[in-house]
Amino acid sequence: MYNNYTPLQQRQLALQEYSNTQSTYLLVYAPVRSTALKATLTDQLHRKFRLVDRLGGELTASVDGVLLAAEDVELMSTALMYFAKALQDGADYVVCNAVFGFGGATALYQSQPLQAQNRCAVVSRTLLERCRAAAHDPENVPELLALAAQLCTKPTLIQQALLHYERGICAEDAFSAHGKRAFIMSHVLDMTGAPIVLVSAVPVLRSMGYEVLVLGPSDGGSLHLFLDAGASVITRSSCRNVSDAWGMALCADFVIANTVVMARAVRALSGTAVPVLWWLHDAFAGYPHIAHQIPTQLGENVRVYSVGSHAANAMHAVRPEFEIRPLIYGLPDYAAENFVRTDLGYNHGRPLFATVGSFERRKGHDIFCKAIRLLPPEVREKAAFLFVGQAADKEMMDSVRALTADYPENVYYCKRLTRDEIKSLMEQCTGLVCASRDDPMPTFVTEGLIFGKPSIVSEHTGTAGLISEGQNGFVYHDDDPQQLAVLLEHAIEHPEELASMRTECRKMYEQYYSKEAFEQTLRAAVEDLTAKK
Repeated sequence: MYNNYTPLQQRQLALQEYSNTQSTYLLVYAPVRSTALKATLTDQLHRKFRLVDRLGGELTASVDGVLLAAEDVELMSTALMYFAKALQDGADYVVCNAVFGFGGATALYQSQPLQAQNRCAVVSRTLLERCRAAAHDPENVPELLALAAQLCTKPTLIQQALLHYERGICAEDAFSAHGKRAFIMSHVLDMTGAPIVLVSAVPVLRSMGYEVLVLGPSDGGSLHLFLDAGASVITRSSCRNVSDAWGMALCADFVIANTVVMARAVRALSGTAVPVLWWLHDAFAGYPHIAHQIPTQLGENVRVYSVGSHAANAMHAVRPEFEIRPLIYGLPDYAAENFVRTDLGYNHGRPLFATVGSFERRKGHDIFCKAIRLLPPEVREKAAFLFVGQAADKEMMDSVRALTADYPENVYYCKRLTRDEIKSLMEQCTGLVCASRDDPMPTFVTEGLIFGKPSIVSEHTGTAGLISEGQNGFVYHDDDPQQLAVLLEHAIEHPEELASMRTECRKMYEQYYSKEAFEQTLRAAVEDLTAKK
């Protein structure tokens, strides 16, 4: 029976736990077409249930709850077990995640049990009786489901894709009937900068009264961040295609298109009634592959924002006529969090300078390596250097490996650090180095500012335009490793000077990158866009 499950359901099945729920008696009420439902009921691990096509006369004293199905749906073999367990734990309204489409390629991860117009839910006996008393038609499933969502006191969401609808997903599957709708499109859901900072938009939109739905490809690590922030998430491998976003976006009250990669969706939405905020985080390097998809003109409903001047300049290189407003991302104050602090053991009493990010040419790891080699030996030996990131480019990785081989006592490489370890690094390091050839607004530099740590950055970063030289950081020019080496030597010889910049670095974070600064800017942008609707 497991062969019929989608890949997502098969992965989740391996992690599911068995519960003995046979003491809980369920009715399955499906008066409409129920061919697929009936077929999957034969495989249920929970066996104490009965399928009925009416409620009148079937609600005997032994019934604990009813699965209301407004349309035909396939159930995983564990579905009734999970539903019954939720009732045992005190829930009166129970829903779950679902997959959609013939092969189940689209998944809906809900963040809250009442944020969607659920077509399948379990309702406790007590709540069902209240709903039937209030209903115009006490046998009508959609009416009973709507009333249950309205009258429930202990709703529960099961974070498992227990349902499979063979139809395509629609807006009503993800949004409630009457709330304001915000729809966010992201081309990736990994742990890179653009999706991570996009998460910060979710609580702002929710504070403005929006239900938030995010569309992206399969989970690359950041999906849970959106759920934790209160957004629901749709995953679909082809989410960059216009057709995938079109219907959902047009049913929303406000849309954020994240990065230039969503250009086709922006082009399709341009000139429609839905307000669109196109938020650019992109480097120059990404534009040759996408420039042909960028519209030459934008409708009045589309506004373009960027995380800084570098990202704006990248778009202006291909569309100089676009008006681009600033919207710098906001990061939480990690320094105020009670995270697990770890002695990473890289500094050994020496000033520690670190760089964090994937190894690709535009990140300039080779420039940083050359600068370290250019240091006088007696200066280089006084400091420690750490490279953190995955190897996406062999040349960059070879530069770092050769350096660690030549100076193993004070040059280190680490492929990956946990979020708490990154915070510990920012707390323990002396300063950060961003040698990027092309970097809109590096998040690890911002994370350093949270802890009051200055950075040495290339002029080709968005951060460079905000630094006051010698007060909260340093900027070098022309991708010149010799200039970087000079600044590095000064920092190594004067660690007390970098420590004295702590206050100004915190001020820089609070002014440009704090959650408060971001919320103020985003809120104003949303209000301005929606006022023209």
